[in-house]
Amino acid sequence: MTIELELYQIIMLMITVIGAVVGAVKVIWGRIEKNLDRNFLTIEKQLDDVGTKAEASKEEVRALELKFMELKADLPRTYVAREDYIRGQTIIEAKLDAVFAKIETVQIRQGVK
Repeated sequence: MTIELELYQIIMLMITVIGAVVGAVKVIWGRIEKNLDRNFLTIEKQLDDVGTKAEASKEEVRALELKFMELKADLPRTYVAREDYIRGQTIIEAKLDAVFAKIETVQIRQGVK
């Protein structure tokens, strides 16, 4: 069984096959472009969200820095350094010891025990 085709039929068959291939490529390329556009929009939206969150975080960091600076300013007025407390206690104890020594000396002179 042999198929005999005229030249114009072969040309029309080739044009039909090439047209079908080109049409299929266009359809596939359109779907690829649509998926790429959708992916790019999703990524762009996510980047915008990240940018928004970064700005919010930046503001939170600024607020924390401000609170920290206020705390640093309030610390000397509110709290006493350990060394200053020890120095003050040492002075008070030395004065109490001096008062005790004087009272003891007065008691010895009066003969009271």
